[in-house]
Amino acid sequence: MSGQMEGDWIEIPGSGGAYVLPFTRYPDVCCSNAYVVKTPGEILVIDTGADEAQIASLAAAVRAANEERPCPAFVLLTHCHLDHAYGVIGHREWIESSGIAILAQEEGAVALEGGDPHLTVAEMYGREIGPVPVDVHLLTADDRARGGERTVEARGRSVRLAADRVQVEGETALHRQRITFPSGAECTVYHLPGHSPDSIFVRIGEHLFIGDILFAASPGIAGLHRWNCGDLCASARSARQILASGEIGYCWNGHGRGMTVPDTLRALSALERETKKLDGICAFDPVRLNESVCYARDLLLEAGKLFSVIGGRLYYLSYYLEELGEEEEAEKYRDLLQNDAIDEFLTNFSAFAKEVGAGKKLEIQFVLKAVQIAGKIERALGAGASDPVLDASLVRRARHLLTDCLSTVYGLDERLSGEEIDLAECLERFVTGFKDPSRLDEAMVTAVEDESAFLAALAARIASPVLFEETAVGLEVCTRPLPVMTDPERLCDGITSLIEDFAAAGAKEVKISVAGTPDGAAIAVTSDALHPDWPYAGIYERRFSRCRGRCAVEEGDGEARVVVCFRYGDDGRSR
Repeated sequence: MSGQMEGDWIEIPGSGGAYVLPFTRYPDVCCSNAYVVKTPGEILVIDTGADEAQIASLAAAVRAANEERPCPAFVLLTHCHLDHAYGVIGHREWIESSGIAILAQEEGAVALEGGDPHLTVAEMYGREIGPVPVDVHLLTADDRARGGERTVEARGRSVRLAADRVQVEGETALHRQRITFPSGAECTVYHLPGHSPDSIFVRIGEHLFIGDILFAASPGIAGLHRWNCGDLCASARSARQILASGEIGYCWNGHGRGMTVPDTLRALSALERETKKLDGICAFDPVRLNESVCYARDLLLEAGKLFSVIGGRLYYLSYYLEELGEEEEAEKYRDLLQNDAIDEFLTNFSAFAKEVGAGKKLEIQFVLKAVQIAGKIERALGAGASDPVLDASLVRRARHLLTDCLSTVYGLDERLSGEEIDLAECLERFVTGFKDPSRLDEAMVTAVEDESAFLAALAARIASPVLFEETAVGLEVCTRPLPVMTDPERLCDGITSLIEDFAAAGAKEVKISVAGTPDGAAIAVTSDALHPDWPYAGIYERRFSRCRGRCAVEEGDGEARVVVCFRYGDDGRSR
């Protein structure tokens, strides 16, 4: 089975003779782990996953256990997300023919019975689902409000439920329910919402099945339908209390390998810290998914360009230092960044993108792959990215590209900082400075008496060739002053990248004009060249939105024009 890790029956201490057969997988957003638990009188399946091969293996394990000793079977869902529950959603025949009863927390049960594409997140996977009858609603609103005991008939078998609650911290209450199966075997479920409103833990003896709580603050997971920051923080505290009781010996995750109690406690503390940073994030819904997919494509395109330039300059620098007889310095700059590793990450990402285009991978997988690649590149950059030999603008653009990936997925773009500047003055400094290497020449002269300082200044000069030698860049200021609220470094880096694209398309001239508008200010960048490889408009729209600008791209008559507008707010500043 793809992604499957080997497992065998494991005795669960303190369970009265229950054994668990884990179907654990390498973490995969499209399919959860699943667990078959064999008690002396029942078979319990905790989550089913969504992988067809895994579901077939689950069914085979249930049949084999039943052949060994016929007994009733139950499915307990830690929550109703499709990657955990597709075995009951898409395999009704197996459920019906096997007489399996389904148990789920009330809100998840109602979602399954109504075929709700939002709470099951089926919409995020592009799947349509039908209604699924749920035999036992766990931890209902009445259970949580009043507690007490009740008996439910599930496929002709009586299941006894006893609910109560315990205080955790302050006014936080942890709701739990003991389930007694027909044979007398028991398990306890705890209501721990946040990742979803129906999320539960399942305790059998000394083993605790914890669902997706540890992944609930991850990009592409946080913000899913009815994800709740406050509930998740409270659930992390409740989970720590359960583990601190000393009655739990091992935890089974919804994705990935199981964990010891100390490791789980550390992970829960980290989860709470990360969750607190996400208060107020945007919903991760189909709209956010589409924006994130677009950004992931930007990341692939822009990262390939940026790191090709950075790598090319380091190669150019190493070559000339070798020619000058400075082999040691040349080797130092060859190894400054992990270029081979970054190239491999981007190559793998490109191959993954092709699989998405061919329908072999889902868009949500593409987004999570982008987040993973961004993290790997960030680590590969390491301390070398701060070396003064590297162009500051290139490094900033690379780092922004990576951090903006998370911002896009989480929906944090609106939190970008800015400062009030005179737009006309800022662009004048920009156009004057980016073609002027005099500061680097002066640094060499200043360092001439210090060999190591001179070599560093020489390396910086070699690695910073004059940009756009074949492209004339002019500036026209029509209005001044032009006070706007923006991030000047991001703005100038965005214009630099834009000019690079024009130059690569064969532009001989790029004109920049800046002027006031009735409700703010506008920058227009016009080129005399248009090329079939011209990047799509979305790249520029997203790039300039991060410095508080609204961007429009116009093409036609062999000319391309990009306009970035800043609008004044009620306080007279642009926004």
